[in-house]
Amino acid sequence: MARTKISPQDLQNIRALAAQWGKIVARRAFGDQGPGLDIDFTTLEQVAAAAAAGLTEGTLTTLLEQQANVLGEQQPCPGCGKPCTVKRQPRPLHIDSGQAIAYPEPFGHCPDCRRDFFPPKDQAAPRQPRLQPHAAAEDR
Repeated sequence: MARTKISPQDLQNIRALAAQWGKIVARRAFGDQGPGLDIDFTTLEQVAAAAAAGLTEGTLTTLLEQQANVLGEQQPCPGCGKPCTVKRQPRPLHIDSGQAIAYPEPFGHCPDCRRDFFPPKDQAAPRQPRLQPHAAAEDR
């Protein structure tokens, strides 16, 4: 069964795993000998930032896709209950780091009620932000 919370110890273990991946990134960027003395700290920081951005994007994309897959191919319309096909539409998500990631957001459309909906009615209270509380006002 999936967890709703992640423990501080789990987060520390994830950070340690990412640090190990940092060693791989360093080897890929500069080879086994590492950066030469002509490489300044700003360049090293750029490599680390690019690696962190890629890790963030890959992690969030995978987790969001896993969440979306739980919905299945159809969801009932919150208005009439008719099964409706779940489709995807692109939505840029801006995360706390300022980075934007592309998210193919699932949504349903009921041809009878002529309305789009997401997420399913039983998963969140109406008019509550779901993904980005600070961006909710922009979406309205």
